[in-house]
Amino acid sequence: MKRAGHLCRIDKLGRVVIPKQLRDSFDIDADDVIEIFTDDNAIILKKYTPTCAFCGEDEDVIEYKGKAICKNCMNELLLLNQ
Repeated sequence: MKRAGHLCRIDKLGRVVIPKQLRDSFDIDADDVIEIFTDDNAIILKKYTPTCAFCGEDEDVIEYKGKAICKNCMNELLLLNQ
């Protein structure tokens, strides 16, 4: 794992500030959703990218009634209704 060279202190509420340089590098803005993973003894933060509920694709995804769907699956569903 590559070290970023930043040290941050966790506050009493369990919060940590992600330095602006890292947020900029990973295109993370205020109000973005972050996923939290664990891997052995590491905590991994990743910007959340919605994926299609049907095929798992993460490009051209829209949200419909609380579910993510890609354009390809949406087109397939539209063809089924014809």
